[in-house]
Amino acid sequence: MGACPVEEAQVSPKLKLLVADDHHLVREGLKLALREIDPEVIVIEADTLGKAIDAYRTHGYFDLVLLDLTMPGNSGMSVLEGFEQSCPEARVVVISASYDLQTVQAAVRRGVLGFIPKLSGKDALISAVRFILAGGIYVPLEAMMAMPEEDRPAHAGNRGPGAVTVSQTPRDVGLTTRQIEVLRQLLEGKSNKQICREMNLAMGTVKGHVAAILVALKVSSRAEAIAAAMKMGWAPLLANGHDA
Repeated sequence: MGACPVEEAQVSPKLKLLVADDHHLVREGLKLALREIDPEVIVIEADTLGKAIDAYRTHGYFDLVLLDLTMPGNSGMSVLEGFEQSCPEARVVVISASYDLQTVQAAVRRGVLGFIPKLSGKDALISAVRFILAGGIYVPLEAMMAMPEEDRPAHAGNRGPGAVTVSQTPRDVGLTTRQIEVLRQLLEGKSNKQICREMNLAMGTVKGHVAAILVALKVSSRAEAIAAAMKMGWAPLLANGHDA
């Protein structure tokens, strides 16, 4: 289930996903979030492991399969293993309420393209899916940092051109809590004036934080800083409120 190379972070107008979860309300919530990525997204639903396998075989290629780890008659890694055995070429992202390090590590070892906790907010979910569609491998920051180095997802290039993952955190490059918050606002497309209002800071202070971010990321413009943060996999982490 290795990542397929993606030339750009743009989403195809005919994005096609399989959502496999036994709760109707969860599936509806996921569909609403996915439509913010692509209003014309095609979503095929399944509420059991067997139906998910049948749907994959019937409908052919999917850009991603969002797979819950708890299904009627199956739970935990047996769901992922069963789906992988039947659909070995599938591009799977785990969406699960079971969020412990052992489960995340086991899923990553099996080659999933992401592990998104169900407790993630909508914005974090959308950012994570966008990141994965752009060639990244998404693992929550706290899980990533707790993993032994050898268990962390492969670095850029090891899963195809353009594949990226989180190898450094904002704090690793020297950003302070304030600067991380400013970067979060930049990723949301806000101007310096808007950041001033949001954070109740003077314009000179905001400009100073932006300048420090550019230095830390070794770039020369706001656009380059945003691109660097996206490439390093920080967008979904910051959208979810992490600053580690």
